[in-house]
Amino acid sequence: MRAQHSTQQATTAKENKVIELRQKKTYTALQEIEQQRSQPQKLTTGQRVADKLAAKVGSWGFLIGQTTILTGWVTFNLMPGVPHWDEQPFILLNLVFSFASAYTAPIVLMSQNRQSDAEREKSEYDRQVNLKAGYDIGLLHEKIDTLQAQQLKELTLIVREQQHSLNEMKATVLPVLQQQERSLNELKVSILPIAQQQLQEIKVGDEQSSKSNNYSVYFPFNVNSIE
Repeated sequence: MRAQHSTQQATTAKENKVIELRQKKTYTALQEIEQQRSQPQKLTTGQRVADKLAAKVGSWGFLIGQTTILTGWVTFNLMPGVPHWDEQPFILLNLVFSFASAYTAPIVLMSQNRQSDAEREKSEYDRQVNLKAGYDIGLLHEKIDTLQAQQLKELTLIVREQQHSLNEMKATVLPVLQQQERSLNELKVSILPIAQQQLQEIKVGDEQSSKSNNYSVYFPFNVNSIE
């Protein structure tokens, strides 16, 4: 029993070591991912310009400034008595806005594409973290199952040891009880004839005395039951 118990303990220790090694590997992988995530991403000059221009174009300041310029352009070119540099239908204004749109749209798209790449990297990082977390949860379940199996084995061994000790106690106590029972039976067998003989003598004496003198003898037990 002890050898089996020591073997089970050794097996459980090996399983715990394997689980600990897996957890260390998982923790190391998470640290590497976190370091990669925490490292600042180096942007090129074009990406920085695109981000700044997209931030300016997509703001209320740019919209208000553009509206002010457009209103002033149209007002001064329609005001009488003032030299007009772009008369109606404002061909030069259309040309300026066409050039501005032609360059602004690709720059904004470049910034959006870079942000999409950043979001994609973030999603990939979150996916890896979720996978590692699921792997850790699986390791925890495996460790809990191992501990439960170990506890069940230990309880089984304890129950077997208790049963073995009870069987040993029965083997030692039962012969003593049987011997005592046999001695009691022998004592009954040896005492019972003597008691019957004494009772018969008492009866004979009682009959003789009852013929000569009328008196009775009280016995604190039933004579017929002893016979």
